[in-house]
Amino acid sequence: MKQNPEQKVNILTEINNKKIVPVYLLCGKETFLIEGTLKQMVEKLLPPDTRDFNLTYLDGNSVSVQDILSNVELYPIMSECRVVVVENFPGFNARTRKTSPLTAIQDAMKLESDDVQKCVSDIAKLLSVSIQQIADGESDYNSAVDEINESLGGRMNEDVSRFFSRLPQLASQHDTITESGSNNGDADLLLEWLEGDLPKTSVLIFIIKDEVNQNNKIAKAIQKVGKYVSFDPLEKGTSLNRDPLYRKVIEKFATYNKKITPRAFEQLRNRTGGDMHTIAEAINKIINYVGDKQQIDETDVRNMVTQTDVDNMFGLTDALGKRSTRLGIKSLREVLASGTSPHLVVGAITSHLRLTLQAKLIAVKKRYKPIGRQMRFENFTQNILQPLSEEMGDILPKTTEYNILKRHPFPVFKIFQSLHTYTMDELLLAIDKTLEVQIQLKTTNVDDGLLLEQLVYDICSGSKSRWK
Repeated sequence: MKQNPEQKVNILTEINNKKIVPVYLLCGKETFLIEGTLKQMVEKLLPPDTRDFNLTYLDGNSVSVQDILSNVELYPIMSECRVVVVENFPGFNARTRKTSPLTAIQDAMKLESDDVQKCVSDIAKLLSVSIQQIADGESDYNSAVDEINESLGGRMNEDVSRFFSRLPQLASQHDTITESGSNNGDADLLLEWLEGDLPKTSVLIFIIKDEVNQNNKIAKAIQKVGKYVSFDPLEKGTSLNRDPLYRKVIEKFATYNKKITPRAFEQLRNRTGGDMHTIAEAINKIINYVGDKQQIDETDVRNMVTQTDVDNMFGLTDALGKRSTRLGIKSLREVLASGTSPHLVVGAITSHLRLTLQAKLIAVKKRYKPIGRQMRFENFTQNILQPLSEEMGDILPKTTEYNILKRHPFPVFKIFQSLHTYTMDELLLAIDKTLEVQIQLKTTNVDDGLLLEQLVYDICSGSKSRWK
């Protein structure tokens, strides 16, 4: 359901060519691209002199669907159309909730005997499916369960699996389905509107700054009558000339009549972590710094783009790979001192451990010997990473977040170098521990720093395991 980056450009091209659809959904984690696309859409759809009369921004968390549709049905004033932008509409994305998936499942399981209606309703919201779909055991329900399991690193235990097996029977109870119907009235109203005759003089744009569940009914309905675009972090190209991020950076510097060397670009990517919003801010700093100089080199990037947060986080994960408690605690304190949220830190640790487990499974399957410190990065990329990407690229998850072969090559290299320090069981236990800490950060009054230091200590401590 996700679309490639070229289709994001097509939205603006189509609007230029007067090919305008009545509803758009712009979503994803690359918020800078979302904001930039929305800005250009508004500029193309509404002339400046009448924009204030025909542009409405609504907070999806505080307005009803009826309020949204009432604004959409208004006739434009001295313009061909009006634009209604709705941010954070809760009907799209269960991932915007504060509760983690694991916690939400556990909370629902506790309600099974006391309040079956709320139990089923909460799971339906978590999975972004209807209770009727659960009761019928539809493929959308089963796919949503599989997606949740994947997000938990495939660690859904037997109790949770049995709970999801029982859920269709629980949902088939008449009272539960009736209860759900009233709770989901807003979503049903919006779906009914999307399936009807949509207005010709209004454009409705939904903005979700996060991933949208691919099984979401509203997103599917929008795709039929409008445009659904997911703005994910730009994947690194197979070569520099095919790298979409490189092209965007080149284009941005060209607007200032400047160029950037390939080495300087790689340094810019590494120092910003590839985040588009950070890159845009960095480019502005560099432009102001270099003055009339036309070619941006590595020195310019190094002087103007700090790497404290990226370096510290990489230092933390590298210390975990080495199982160095001293370096791990030191890097953790530096990350927290820089202002990084404890939730982001534990999320980064969890991601690192899951990728390490994935690499471990690949190494066992391919019967790789331990990669020693003597192996050069270039040799690893050419002889191991590239062949693996060609062989297993379609087997692993498609998203960069869950596919180690789509991550930046150097961190992948460091992960493969550290595989001999952990057994499979140790990695699984470490992932379980991070999930426990995520819950504790939200439910206890224990100091966040102490919780994270204990986590780092628990992961790093113990004997250095041999390759298994």
